[in-house]
Amino acid sequence: MEDNRFELFSTSAAYIVKMIQVLKSYKMGQYGLKGTTCSCLCQLLASEDGLTAGELSERCSIDKAQVSRCTADLISCGFIYRNDCEGRRYRQKYVLTDAGRTAALDISNTTRQIQSQAEKGVSEDELDAFYRVLAQMCDNLSDLCDRIN
Repeated sequence: MEDNRFELFSTSAAYIVKMIQVLKSYKMGQYGLKGTTCSCLCQLLASEDGLTAGELSERCSIDKAQVSRCTADLISCGFIYRNDCEGRRYRQKYVLTDAGRTAALDISNTTRQIQSQAEKGVSEDELDAFYRVLAQMCDNLSDLCDRIN
């Protein structure tokens, strides 16, 4: 089993990402949006004062160009607006509209249902250990990537 761990890990991780993308795309498609906007909406829902493009990029782990495309889509659907009350273009915060808050709550509920389904049959202790190990593996792989870049 130990000889096969890297292949099992990398194949499983890729498969999980693919399934999550399918589920996000399905739900976001109900709102006429792409799956990539899901994280932006959920992060904005969690923020009372809104978030800048840089904050969205960091919290969603996507580059600023992708944030720009997501925010443009969300603005055109009437789900967010750019709060430029201070009259500056730099570091403006994006804020949910009422329609955006309604959509974000629906999407957030759906992501909780997806997570609940994924965790079915796994104990709280196993989940705690899994997420602790997963975080450590992410940190280890990040360190490795930092060393080769």
